[in-house]
Amino acid sequence: MKKDEGVCETCGCIALLTRHHLVPQSRTKNRYKDLKDDPSNVIMICRPCHDAIHAAYDETELRNLYQTKEKLMAAPEFAKFIAWRRKHPEFKGSSKMGNRRR
Repeated sequence: MKKDEGVCETCGCIALLTRHHLVPQSRTKNRYKDLKDDPSNVIMICRPCHDAIHAAYDETELRNLYQTKEKLMAAPEFAKFIAWRRKHPEFKGSSKMGNRRR
């Protein structure tokens, strides 16, 4: 494995990893301010999974509905992507999910 490679915490693929904040940094004000630098608020995931999360959910939804790894993994749109991703570990591109934020 390369230096920055590891096992994605969501799909289990070996890939370059990125930091995903479960409660987005832009939403860590007021009652969530303690989460901004909290390691429990961060999971290490591959770029395709990271892109899929942000294509499916806006930051308010991530903060209010999917603020734990367990809740995120159970989210219908993301669960569908994870099932597909596990069948296609060689996939390195962007998510095929539509971006609802546009």
